[in-house]
Amino acid sequence: MAVIDVFPYVRVGAEEVQTSPTYCFENIRREAPASLVIQRTLAGAAWFRNAQGERLVTAGQAMLFTHAEPTAYGYPVGATEAYRLRFISFSVADIQPLFDRLRHDFGPVVRMPDNSEATALFDEIIQSYRQRQFRDRLHEAELLHRLLIALYREQVQDTRTTDPIEFGHHYLRNHFRSPVNLKHVAQVCAVSREHFIRQFTRRYAESPGMLLRRLRLEHARALLLSTQLSVQEVALASGFTSSNTFCRAYRGKFAQTPGSARP
Repeated sequence: MAVIDVFPYVRVGAEEVQTSPTYCFENIRREAPASLVIQRTLAGAAWFRNAQGERLVTAGQAMLFTHAEPTAYGYPVGATEAYRLRFISFSVADIQPLFDRLRHDFGPVVRMPDNSEATALFDEIIQSYRQRQFRDRLHEAELLHRLLIALYREQVQDTRTTDPIEFGHHYLRNHFRSPVNLKHVAQVCAVSREHFIRQFTRRYAESPGMLLRRLRLEHARALLLSTQLSVQEVALASGFTSSNTFCRAYRGKFAQTPGSARP
């Protein structure tokens, strides 16, 4: 029986300078092994094209793509500044769902400014690859996972000012196990509670309160089915303030008590 390699590793980590429009890649035509790529612009710009159109990727941004997908990138026609870039190409392994989630939520071009945690990890990975400084494959896989998580966290944080409703959506999904309430979430988003609820419901076809309760109950149901935690412990671990509140909500959702849900 073949063993599936779940630990991603770096295939290539390099820095380049491009100055000619002949620099152009159609990913669908690449013959390289299946890989995930993060390509960061250090200076100048490159264009990136997918089904949604074409855009420039300027300094402090990065393009995220895979080989054998219908996307392309290259040096802009008419550009006068050199395009300086760093990139890492890494194996798919078990990291692709996180990579796909990052692109799904924020698109294939993301912010990656100087002095950010993600950029520091990105540069550390490239240096470790060049100088063969990875302690082992686990260290390599750990850094790649940390890089994608840092990138995701930084994109979420950016939406706090650019799109507070989207930021609130991410905030709820990331903090539902804590006893947060909608007044607090609206304050974090710097909008009124009424505005947050109204705009959130319009955009996601679900009120923030409904999302919060659904996430908590789904998490609680998973704990009941997979652990021996007490009902009180499950309630607190799922963001409910008391077991009584949890039991009422659980019966309303699943038409049974938490205790009877266990196998």
